[in-house]
Amino acid sequence: MKTKKLLIASVSVMAFASAAANANVQPEKINLQSLINTAMTSVNMAEVLPANDAHIDVKKQSTTMLSEQTQIELHKNLLAMAKREERAPVTAQSE
Repeated sequence: MKTKKLLIASVSVMAFASAAANANVQPEKINLQSLINTAMTSVNMAEVLPANDAHIDVKKQSTTMLSEQTQIELHKNLLAMAKREERAPVTAQSE
């Protein structure tokens, strides 16, 4: 009986020692900011992101539209001037 109690006592001591040793182990803290900094310095965003030339296309389209609208307004003004000239009698000055 004594050997049984001794065996149980030694097993419980080992379990307690194991639990105490595992309780002292802290999970490793990860420094997220250093991970982010490392990632930002090691990754070139120009290589990762696809080429985006949308700003060039928008600039070309807006320039074309502005040019077209300017031409339309100039045409309207020229027509208005021509109509005014047709209505006004042309008088030749004789000297």
